[in-house]
This record gives sequence, C-alpha cells and structure tokens, in this order.
Amino acid sequence: MQWTHRRDRQQEIWFAALDSDFASKHREELGLPEAGEGAETFAFWNQERQSEVVCFKSEGALSLLDELGGIWAVLARVMGVFPIGLRDTCYDLIARNRRKWFGTSEECQLPPDSLAGKVLA
Repeated sequence: MQWTHRRDRQQEIWFAALDSDFASKHREELGLPEAGEGAETFAFWNQERQSEVVCFKSEGALSLLDELGGIWAVLARVMGVFPIGLRDTCYDLIARNRRKWFGTSEECQLPPDSLAGKVLA
C-alpha cells in the first residue's frame, strides 16, 4: 500500500482491506472473497472506469501498474504478454516468499499522514 501510494502521482488510488466495512458492503457485487478466505489475495477495482470487474492476483497487479502510468504502465504491458496462468504462478510464488526475500519490519510501520485519507474503512 505504501509502495503504491508513493508512486500514485495523481493521488487517485484508494485502499481497502478485505475485512473493511467498504469490502463487506460491496463484497457480493464485486465478487470479493470473505475476509480470511483469501487474505493474500490482491484485488484491483477501478471505479473511475465504471468497471464492474475486479481483477485479482497478477491481473490486478498489472492493472494497478497500468493505472500508475509511466514506466510502470510499460512494465504492465510487457508482463501482460505472458499467459495468465504463468503470471499467477509467479504472483503466488512472490506472495508466499515476499517477507523472506524483501524483509519485514519487527515493528508495525505507521502510514504517512498523506495516506490516512486514502484508506476506505
């Protein structure tokens, strides 16, 4: 979330946890998993584009990168040429190992003040 927020130059991306009131309210219409069922699931929904589709896993990640624009959009398009099965396998591998590979903090990091208003409760 913080990585995305730092790169969101237009400040148009909002965030919600699967156990948030927002997700609970829209769970059925957006096809979101129940909180705890797919806690590692990444979902991306672009309300501005009037999309009824929520993108999950690699498709969601690539949609997010495309939304960020610039070099990230180019990367999304390059990665998009690979079959979704291969992309999702890579996504799952990274998701399972991200803390081991990229580290984790012993302390919960507080989000920057600029992010406080971007999280949907």
